[in-house]
Amino acid sequence: MYRGFNGGWAHPGYGFGFPWGGIVMAAIVIGLVIFAVVALRRRGTNAAVEQASASQQGMLILTERFARGEIDTETFRSMKAELESQPGAGSEQ
Repeated sequence: MYRGFNGGWAHPGYGFGFPWGGIVMAAIVIGLVIFAVVALRRRGTNAAVEQASASQQGMLILTERFARGEIDTETFRSMKAELESQPGAGSEQ
């Protein structure tokens, strides 16, 4: 027997001096790890989107509009040429 964190006597294996303490603490730690992983993944995704240049974002929007049928082929080509002619615009994606 040993003295627990609460100052009372507890049997080995009982976290914080009460029967389900170890399980509760493990669940809290696992929950925090899952929360941290999800938060970091979201942050990484948002950072990648924010780093894309305006012309790259414009090209993505233009391609989506063309794929949905909102614009025809000729409009797509002319708008694409306009985006590519802007300073700092690159065709890398």
